[in-house]
Amino acid sequence: MRLSQHEIQSIKEVVYSLDSNAKIYLFGSRVYDDKRGGDIDLLIVSDKLTNKDARKLRIALYDKIGEQKVDIIIANDLRKPFTRIAVEEGVLL
Repeated sequence: MRLSQHEIQSIKEVVYSLDSNAKIYLFGSRVYDDKRGGDIDLLIVSDKLTNKDARKLRIALYDKIGEQKVDIIIANDLRKPFTRIAVEEGVLL
């Protein structure tokens, strides 16, 4: 996984500040150590957060980890194909 401990801790702090019960998955190219580049793709599973919260999270993450491309998907239904794949192939932070 290509995230520093600082980045992981910052992501958790920011997300848990809005929903302490959320589950955070890193998916996409950053999961693999042998791949280069790539944005930070996060799936946040939460019954509390909405897609409107994604913007707040992006801004807070920018303040914590600097200028990086972060894609945030918020879901509360793991039955959808995309979210299932992200959970299966991703890493729980």
